[in-house]
Amino acid sequence: MMTGKEKDELQADPDRLGRLSIQALALLGGLAGVLIAAFHLLGSVIFSSSSHGLGGWGLLYQMGGIAFLLLAVAGTAGAALYRNSPKKAGLLLLFCGLLGFPVGYIAWINQGGFLGWSAWIPAGVLLTAAGILALVTPQALRTRLLGQEGDSLEREPIEQALFIGTILASIGVMTVIFLFSGLLINAAEESLKDDAARDQEDFAQAETAASMGRWDRSVQAYDQILSRNQSNQEAQEKRAYALEKLGEEDGSGQKRETQRLS
Repeated sequence: MMTGKEKDELQADPDRLGRLSIQALALLGGLAGVLIAAFHLLGSVIFSSSSHGLGGWGLLYQMGGIAFLLLAVAGTAGAALYRNSPKKAGLLLLFCGLLGFPVGYIAWINQGGFLGWSAWIPAGVLLTAAGILALVTPQALRTRLLGQEGDSLEREPIEQALFIGTILASIGVMTVIFLFSGLLINAAEESLKDDAARDQEDFAQAETAASMGRWDRSVQAYDQILSRNQSNQEAQEKRAYALEKLGEEDGSGQKRETQRLS
């Protein structure tokens, strides 16, 4: 049961729970975005310091990290703006949440755009949810969930749990929607690619794997290229080099390869 003071506060400001929820979602989304951006920027530093560098996708990866950081900061600013201008804050949060998905997809386009799309989901879902709630307004949502205005003043804890539960359920649904959307976009892109585009993507994956010392994965990427075109001289040469490096790390690597080819 609520205390007399809590009832007075609720009566004076019945939408306080909704506003706090929106600000909390925006702040959590901004924090998640900062962490995602930090991961991208740190990864770009690590890869650029390696002997193989970042490869052809490095610039996009770095720019994606910077864009994630700007969107995260803007989303956090939206949480502060909400107090004075809910509609503007809602539009800003919605913009930041949705824009991060194509940004991530483009940043990872040479490594599989769906990975970049998925990386933004934690921040994107939270920011988008906060933006939608800010535009719908807590008052409209509360009235729809809990009945008439007068009834909401006597909400019990279970009714408040229903309010929060609805928000959490919406976040879950949005997560599934964004995941499937990313898969559909990725499938559509794959269906439109020609062999040259696939070769470019596999070369980029091989370079990335090599920069991390994963020569086995690098060999697999070159195998994918050669499965489409056995006469690709560049893939043959780089595959041979990757096998040589793999053999240095594992003395039996060359032996296994010879047995496979024989």
